[in-house]
Amino acid sequence: MTTTAMPVVDSGRAVNLFGDTYPVVLPSLRDPRSHVAAVLISVQVFGQTVLQFNLSIAQILLSVLLCAAIEIPMTMWDRGTLAWPASALLTGNGIALLLRTPGTEHGDWWSLNGWPVFVAAASIAVLSKYAIRIGRRHVFNPSNLGLVVVFLVFGAKWADPQELWWGPWRPGLVATVLLILAGGITLSLRVGLLDIVVSFWATFAAGIAVVALAGHAMVARWSLTPVEGLDYWSILVTSPEIIIFAFFMITDPPTTPDSRRARIVYSIGIGALAALLSATQTTEFGTKVSLLAALTVLCALRPMLESRLPDPVVGADGRRTRWPRLLRPVPLAGLTVAWVGLMVLSTNLVSDTLEPGVDQGTVVSFDAAGDRPAVETPGSLPTPEVRDNVAREANVDTAVATRVLEDVAADLAILSEALRKGDPEIARTASFGTHLTSTTERIDTNAAAGRSEEVLHTYDSAELVLLRDPISPQSVPQLGLFLTGTREDVSYSDPSGGQIDSRSTGEFEQVFLVTDVDGHWLIGDEMDPTDPMVTA
Repeated sequence: MTTTAMPVVDSGRAVNLFGDTYPVVLPSLRDPRSHVAAVLISVQVFGQTVLQFNLSIAQILLSVLLCAAIEIPMTMWDRGTLAWPASALLTGNGIALLLRTPGTEHGDWWSLNGWPVFVAAASIAVLSKYAIRIGRRHVFNPSNLGLVVVFLVFGAKWADPQELWWGPWRPGLVATVLLILAGGITLSLRVGLLDIVVSFWATFAAGIAVVALAGHAMVARWSLTPVEGLDYWSILVTSPEIIIFAFFMITDPPTTPDSRRARIVYSIGIGALAALLSATQTTEFGTKVSLLAALTVLCALRPMLESRLPDPVVGADGRRTRWPRLLRPVPLAGLTVAWVGLMVLSTNLVSDTLEPGVDQGTVVSFDAAGDRPAVETPGSLPTPEVRDNVAREANVDTAVATRVLEDVAADLAILSEALRKGDPEIARTASFGTHLTSTTERIDTNAAAGRSEEVLHTYDSAELVLLRDPISPQSVPQLGLFLTGTREDVSYSDPSGGQIDSRSTGEFEQVFLVTDVDGHWLIGDEMDPTDPMVTA
């Protein structure tokens, strides 16, 4: 996060520690870091109240206090002052704002789930300021480096960047975005770095547009289908996380070039590299880490940019030095080549395995549902409920849940008809994948035994759930319908289903995994309600 500071002003106080005297430097409201802190703290408050961040107060405090605890003695050693750790507090807050650990739920305020990840990120961030320097300036943005390292080392199973999509637009989210924009624009104007923000955003938006036009897509925990096209572009370039990154991370003065020429190339480089790296990723995790990694790379190149691209100098004749005329087309030509390469790369990386599912985030392709036979379903269906995380993370409401329930009730009736008639082609209009395979096997078994069967359902309750794989937290969620009611199994002693052999009735509780195929929600599999994927 931005660590801009006003010139140090001695408070006139001092303390004596271990025989040495240390001047005390207190916080100042004139310090731009106080401005940044006010914005980030406000975002955290919104996150804990109306945005429902999967982040605990304990995790925030751990990150912030650890950064401060490391910064204070390091400042005493490096500068000989006992200073208010303004930069460290911003670093800790920035890490907590962008870092998540799978398994942390909103409302579990004092959870320390994944605390080693927060400790690692905070420690690397602050210590890098003193360990990796050129002259008196640190090379890398502290919070950015700490986050990139933990994401690459711990991986998606243990660490996850804050999601790009913060949920459907609602008053709390609108207020948060307006706060970030207002605070970011004001700060950028104050420190004279708005040109960095504009250059980065324009380049990144153009690059992601090329990637989206090439047909690239990514899977995300909050989307039941691959994110592509206009949705891919708009979510990436307007995400609150991208706005925070643009206004409060890449504008860190100690890690940005001094000259305006170098700053423009620096910011364009971040945007172009972020888009290029995003084109190589088909998951949201990889896309977000690509964005952060782009800043890390350009921070490392900052000293070279400063030396090669100084600001124009006014000569004795009163003219400013300019780029040689022959070299002026080079930036435009280079950018054009980069965009063409980006489109080629994106096209080659479009994956055929981005369909959502349960196992590895994918399912095999299946035929269209076709013409569904007319069947009788229970005349009265319960009003379906929608779990909070389904409404929040998958943008699914009661109307969608009602349609899912109606289709699944019809699916089960169609599958019963397929079992009674011994016709697997009928089953293809109601199920696919694992569920279709098991139904076909039952039909074949019955045919070999010279019998048939049907399964009739009535329903007491229905609830739409989102299934997550606890072993692979980054995999795409699967929509499921949790049904309870009564099940009647009827067995016939002849293939035509004319002579009843046996009949049994009992209660049932089952979760049916569903996918929208050609306008119908078809059943892909069944799960027990106690399965960890259902309760995760």
